[in-house]
Amino acid sequence: MMDAGVLNTDTLLLVQICVTLLTTALLVASACYADSPPEQRWWAAGNVAASAGMVMCNVDSLPLVVHSILGYGVIAFGIGLVLRGLRVYCASTLSWTAIGIITGIALVVASYYTLAAPSLRARLCFSGFYFAILNWICAAAIARRRTWRVSGIAVAGFVLLGVALFLRGTHLLYADSADNANSMVIALSALVVPLAQVAIAFGLIFMVMWRYAERLRRLSTLDALTGALNRAGLEMQGKRTGLRAQRGGRSLAVIMIDVDFFKVINDTYGHPVGDEVLRHLARLVRLELRPNDLLARFGGEEFVLVLDGVDRAAALKVAERLRARIEYEMVEMDQLSVRYTASMGVVCSDQHDYDLIRLISAGDAAMYEAKRGGRNRVVAG
Repeated sequence: MMDAGVLNTDTLLLVQICVTLLTTALLVASACYADSPPEQRWWAAGNVAASAGMVMCNVDSLPLVVHSILGYGVIAFGIGLVLRGLRVYCASTLSWTAIGIITGIALVVASYYTLAAPSLRARLCFSGFYFAILNWICAAAIARRRTWRVSGIAVAGFVLLGVALFLRGTHLLYADSADNANSMVIALSALVVPLAQVAIAFGLIFMVMWRYAERLRRLSTLDALTGALNRAGLEMQGKRTGLRAQRGGRSLAVIMIDVDFFKVINDTYGHPVGDEVLRHLARLVRLELRPNDLLARFGGEEFVLVLDGVDRAAALKVAERLRARIEYEMVEMDQLSVRYTASMGVVCSDQHDYDLIRLISAGDAAMYEAKRGGRNRVVAG
């Protein structure tokens, strides 16, 4: 059996305060650069406020109102800021009214058990239960996204911190002040709290790092002008799409699209208009995309459309619909109105297997056959 004396409460409290300050400094340092995301700044501000509140609650020499009332409100305010940051990370927000309510509840209850019905035990019990619930709400805010691989560390930290605070509040409520079990629970919670704080701090930083990594990955696989996949992105995602279609026994169709007389458009109207034509074409093609389809800019004015689960006949209909829409639409820019057409080649895995390179090569040959045949037409490979 572990003796409560081994877990010296004062020592663990000092460790808890030191870990709180260190994790807060870590979050502040990670948020102190020009391009830091807003959620990171909310997390840092919330941890600064919560740390200040903890210091206020643990310094007995401060005035009663500051030590027993205001400190709890500042901690609640800090947790509210952290929750706002978590909601911002999840593409939502938390209103200042809600943060005010979170802070106000802590102030009102702490004031009641300090001034109206003085009770240290009741105040500590309330803070344990209330702050536990707030931490579980923080865990739920990011757990809803179900990205456990990314947010699992932070979720575990918030849950663990809530459990430690809740157990502390429960034992303060039911155990006698002189009971050794009570001291043991307080000591264990003082040991668990800093571990949870470390998990939360590193979990939040990992979430931001993962998001930046995902943005860099997307930028490296997307064409900057049109937002379509570039050739690297097509190679990476095209293989997965081909394998998925092959395993499912579905057809895989490829449509090669090339803007007719694109050099003439550039020479006549200028490259900005030519760029707008490419962006316009990409927008029109996206209207035909389904969740598992791919659009890539293969080079210059040439695009690739990969259709999962579409046979040759259906792909020809899609291509013809696209060709007619492109011919009908008009690109408008700086009081200029420009029409353009496109030639297309259509191939399918039913004739060329699931090798994407072979499909693109056959589709390219069919597209050039459409060019030689007079342009503004669809040719099946």
